Amino acid sequence: MLCFVERSDENEAMIHWATGCVFLRCLMRSHLVRTRGSDAARNDPRCTCLVRVLVPILAFVAGGCTAGTDTSPLDAVAVAGIAYTEHAPRVLDRAFDLAVAVDSAVLATARAALSEQQRRERLQAFDAAMSERLKDHTAAKRHNRLLGSYFLALRTLLESRGSKGMGEGAGRLTASLAKLSPTLENARMGDVVVRGLVEPVTDVAVAAFTMAALRREAEARGVVIERALALQEALMTAVAQQVRADRAMLSAGLRNDEVVEPYVHAARLPKTWPARRVESLRGSLDAEATEAAAQAIRSLRKSYVAAIEGRLDPIGAAELDAAVKHLANVTSRLGVVRRGTIR
Repeated sequence: MLCFVERSDENEAMIHWATGCVFLRCLMRSHLVRTRGSDAARNDPRCTCLVRVLVPILAFVAGGCTAGTDTSPLDAVAVAGIAYTEHAPRVLDRAFDLAVAVDSAVLATARAALSEQQRRERLQAFDAAMSERLKDHTAAKRHNRLLGSYFLALRTLLESRGSKGMGEGAGRLTASLAKLSPTLENARMGDVVVRGLVEPVTDVAVAAFTMAALRREAEARGVVIERALALQEALMTAVAQQVRADRAMLSAGLRNDEVVEPYVHAARLPKTWPARRVESLRGSLDAEATEAAAQAIRSLRKSYVAAIEGRLDPIGAAELDAAVKHLANVTSRLGVVRRGTIR
């Protein structure tokens, strides 16, 4: 009866060392027999040469079991992935609020020329369209949360040197990501379709990680996570493009109608004037935040692939860290979106 036991990284090293020792012992014993005695063996230059050759080989075999691709760059990517997924939802929420503001501005502009029945029908149609868009934004945020959970699990795997529960948990996460993919690929962020922005599939050649559990995880789900990151990148790129268009549409009217004109002509400034002025000056942060998010996820995807392949250098890791920190800085300046301040 055969019993298969999963070998840990340390067990693999011990197995290779023992195998090497047995191999060396057999060769030495064979040579001693041929030389007929230990004294002859010690004085035989061929035996001395054999030892000098085999000892370094044995050291190499043993050392190769413990030396492998450095996992610290992958840990840095996991940390950045967690940070990105913490800040991205705020950007998505701001983008949706801005889209509703644009929608409301269009409705308000057309209202005077419409009958009551037309107003009712138009409002219902616009509400239905925004409800569909909200579903896409909600799916995008769920996709983002799942990615964050995966990177958290990856960090746990790296810190525990091979968590036994990682495979099953990661399998559930990637299954959920795959289930969301068709919805997000077909999503429209205003006038921008996400599917057309998804980058082509990237082949991932997993590096020779010493940790067996990490190798298995990367081989099983490396490509799946790369595709999820590519989809998130396309999604955020679409959001950034739409936010630029929405902000341009709102800014022109906002600055003139609610900041300049009241200040110049009104006998008394409305109570909302300070907030409107702040909003007109801060409006560019909407576009800056979505651009920062798009850049951060783009850097995260490229860095993830590089780390899985064992080629993420310190410069690449520093660029990823800077991109995520810039996103955090911009989102912190967005502030709390209060009712009525986005116009």
